[in-house]
Amino acid sequence: MRDFTKKQLMYISFYYFWIIFLVACIFHDLFYDLVTGFTFGYFFALFYMIARTRAVLRLMEDYDDYKPED
Repeated sequence: MRDFTKKQLMYISFYYFWIIFLVACIFHDLFYDLVTGFTFGYFFALFYMIARTRAVLRLMEDYDDYKPED
């Protein structure tokens, strides 16, 4: 598993929260049969947040691998 600092974990938890929130919004609309344009917006925002989370994780891993030379 990745060894992130507390600050990095706090930062990445923001992205995981929004992924969970958007999934909950989509399921709420589907369960109560309230599918509107907002539901499609949630759907596309979910894919954007997943892609953004993957990019942030890659950036964090690259940052951890960086070792300045003396």
